[in-house]
Amino acid sequence: MHTSRTAVSPDRARAVTTVWKYCWLPFLSQNGITDPFLTGVRDKIPLLRVFAIRLRDGRLSRGGKPIRAAHVRDEIFRVAQAFTRVGAPDPRFDCFGQIDSRLSTLYTAWTKMDPAPRRVKPLPLPILHHAAQHAAPTNPTQIAIVDMAWIAVFYLLRPGEYCKSADNAPLTAGSIKMLIGNRPLDVLTCPIPDLFRATSSSITFDTQKNRNRGEIIAQGLSGHPRACPTKALARRIQYLRLHRAAPGTPLCSVWNTQHQFHVTSDMITKTLQTSAAALPHLGIAPADISARSMRAGGAMALLCGRIDADVIKLVGRWKSDAMFRYLHAQALPIAKDLARTMLHHGNFTLAPGTDTPAAAASLLAP
Repeated sequence: MHTSRTAVSPDRARAVTTVWKYCWLPFLSQNGITDPFLTGVRDKIPLLRVFAIRLRDGRLSRGGKPIRAAHVRDEIFRVAQAFTRVGAPDPRFDCFGQIDSRLSTLYTAWTKMDPAPRRVKPLPLPILHHAAQHAAPTNPTQIAIVDMAWIAVFYLLRPGEYCKSADNAPLTAGSIKMLIGNRPLDVLTCPIPDLFRATSSSITFDTQKNRNRGEIIAQGLSGHPRACPTKALARRIQYLRLHRAAPGTPLCSVWNTQHQFHVTSDMITKTLQTSAAALPHLGIAPADISARSMRAGGAMALLCGRIDADVIKLVGRWKSDAMFRYLHAQALPIAKDLARTMLHHGNFTLAPGTDTPAAAASLLAP
């Protein structure tokens, strides 16, 4: 059981345990069932359907409120995971190894009843420019928030890759490589001025969501002194080195007089929403954006710059052939102009009532 739990993220492993303990077991207790794996029950689907209905209407949901069809499906899946981890058959499956139609039709009906999902909106770069302009130069936390946001936009990062939470492993100085022309730099030992002479940078992803460990994504210079992936990385590495940080220290680390802490997604979200409120003409309400908007905003900037969709998929590490990504995404002929294009085409607006152009919807889907 412990080994199987380490195969997934701590958040997912905890979700399985939580649903089992606070939803599934109380449901069985209410119905006088003592065996949580329903060993003596030949047809488990009727019980799963009742469980699903009570999750749906909020009687058994973790938040005590009605939940959407996709959430119900996820919770049932987590219960099934607990079954399979101890070697029991997946209770959702029919004799053909497919989700039983009595469950799937329930999900389908509820999906049609649910309102359209509220997707994260892409971040127009003027919002981030505004945040950068209003960051106090003597405040290391505000500077770190803005620099991590620029890195996230240009590298199309997920919040868990550039912000710190209880369970994730954000990017560290040891995952960064920089070059001056074709000359590689040791970012942890080279002269500090060399960091700011770098003409390109790359990030090696070892713990990303799609499990393609060791994937490398490169970026060049944008032409802007601050709104630039390579310059922002240079500033973060300089800051870590000045504080004698170890190679495994997250890039989002900040020190004050008392202790070390980290930039979090909540900090990013608050900063972005404050700037969005100051720029209402962009058509972005503060509630429409969060730390997740960085990845969508970077992809949108590339799309508006007429960058080929395959290249956007490479940079964002969306579904694609792994070897093709490895051979091309880090190649400087492809990477060298991406940051400049993103900087020049990130000033987009959204029509009222829209989240994203249809052409970009598939790219920006979670």
